[in-house]
Amino acid sequence: MSALVYTRAFLQGLEPDPLITVSEWADRFRYLPKESSAEPGKWRTQRFPFLREIMDALSPQDPTTEIKLIKGTQIGGTEIANNFLMCYMDIYPSPMLLMLPTETLMKKHRTMKLIPSIKSVPRLLAKIKPGKTKSDVGETTMMEFPGGSLMFGYSNSTANFRSLSFRVVCLDDVDGYPDDVNGEGSPIVLAKNRADNFPNRKIYINSTPTIKGISHIEREYEDSDQREYYMPCPFCKELIKFEKENFVYEYDEKSYELTSDVRYKCPECGELIEEYHKTWMMDEKNGAKWIPQNPGHPYKGYRLPSYYSPIGFLSWEKIFREYLKALKAKNEGDDRKLKAWVNTRDASPYEEHHEARPESDILLLKRDIAPGIVPPNTAFLVMSVDVQLDHFWYELRALQYGNSKHVVRYGRVESWVELEDIFSAYYEDKDGNKYMVKKCAIDSGYRTDEVYEFCAMHSNVCIPIKGAEKMIGPWRVSDVTKKKDGISIATGLKLYTINTEYFKDMLHANIDRSIEAAKEAELDQNNVLTLHNEATEEFAKHYTSEVKAEEVNKNGVVKYVWKKRYSRAPNHLWDCGVYNTFLGELLGIRFLRKSVKKRAPKPKHVMNSVANYMDEF
Repeated sequence: MSALVYTRAFLQGLEPDPLITVSEWADRFRYLPKESSAEPGKWRTQRFPFLREIMDALSPQDPTTEIKLIKGTQIGGTEIANNFLMCYMDIYPSPMLLMLPTETLMKKHRTMKLIPSIKSVPRLLAKIKPGKTKSDVGETTMMEFPGGSLMFGYSNSTANFRSLSFRVVCLDDVDGYPDDVNGEGSPIVLAKNRADNFPNRKIYINSTPTIKGISHIEREYEDSDQREYYMPCPFCKELIKFEKENFVYEYDEKSYELTSDVRYKCPECGELIEEYHKTWMMDEKNGAKWIPQNPGHPYKGYRLPSYYSPIGFLSWEKIFREYLKALKAKNEGDDRKLKAWVNTRDASPYEEHHEARPESDILLLKRDIAPGIVPPNTAFLVMSVDVQLDHFWYELRALQYGNSKHVVRYGRVESWVELEDIFSAYYEDKDGNKYMVKKCAIDSGYRTDEVYEFCAMHSNVCIPIKGAEKMIGPWRVSDVTKKKDGISIATGLKLYTINTEYFKDMLHANIDRSIEAAKEAELDQNNVLTLHNEATEEFAKHYTSEVKAEEVNKNGVVKYVWKKRYSRAPNHLWDCGVYNTFLGELLGIRFLRKSVKKRAPKPKHVMNSVANYMDEF
């Protein structure tokens, strides 16, 4: 009996692939599950007509071996991969690999998207080896079915790339992949190489892009025939594509609120196209089609921004309301929302500008306020310290309502006592109102134990910080421990590890905005950085000491990282500015609004009664 089963399976393996494309399979068998779909029910490619060619390029009948998609959101991108994998599992069983950036994302995708999708196709579910529980499908690392298997991998593990070969490789969200995995090279290249043994291989690579020059999907799309989706204009019938520059709308220049409908201006005839027209325009029966911009390339690449999202999903109105909010934030010195919009809506990599700033531009930020004087509208004072082997650099900054900042004083001191005198002192505004430093961040990279001891003695004001370049979030908090008899004991002190790249980007953008305002004589506004009137060229040298420079790793991958302009460039005050930018975010200055003025009790500076917390160890 077992011999008959193996003989039957062997003979089935010799049979040619049936003539059915991925889109045909999806239209015939696929149902969208309610757990992960905004429109559950039978799949209709006609709802997303621009996906048909991409799915059919992934079909065995098409000889193209690599298909790439650089995409926005809400355009059905996830379902392309699901249809592709499920079709092959059902009709073209073979060794397959699905890879996401991390193990956590892989487990989430498997549980929340792939398994519900498979359960909605009974003929496919019946073929997959059951999991350990009734609700599960397959194992956590793979799904087995007659003739093949689907392995689940993640980009930061070399175990995914060894020993096994795959006919089908699906690389999802590749801009979340590392450039190098454990010194063995690019995970994208390593995964592609796993398909070398199959002349009929299919490799599907997709992602929203990130930063121009370092985006993986940008590089993959450039290595393709670069297709764009063209549609007939409902008025002149010329073929056109959706691009940001041709959308027409009105908005309030102060609030950045949209005040009109969003329409698309045909670049051929100039007529204004309403959003409801795009259903007719995108229909292939009316002449819509993908046109390569780099014809003749062996790989097919597709760019699909969110403007194509079908009616009922993501509207033009929502897209451009988001754009205006991002533009407002960018004009206030914060370009993070605009980066996200360009990546996820326009399906384009965000282009950062990294020109060296002249020192003279920094001194444009001086205001007619003497050093040591607190400016109007101040919420509180913060201070940061860059610790060196035998001295300290500090910057004391006023954080103002409206998210403006003013450097009250800065300089170099030689002792901890001098530092204590600076942050313990009262500072007055022109009306005689007194302020004290609310929070002081001290770099713990040098003289670490001394920093911890000093912060413990002044724990109501001082916090130890540590810079890190490779972090996911802006900062993280951890306990400071000390060893006693080989045992780690908590000290009660918290260490703040901050993402220096993140806060350098934020400070740099804020300075750009401030310099533009200074050149227009408009420094008296929200969200600018200003200096006291005695700021010197020394300060300017520190604040222009670093630039975001191109760096190419051994695999040829380009990244932009903050570097000194020359090896001995003094950057201590720049570091202090970065730390103070972190303190502003930590204390939520961007979200503070001035309340009705009440007379506050005099602040007190309290020294910890424990003279030296290190004595216990």
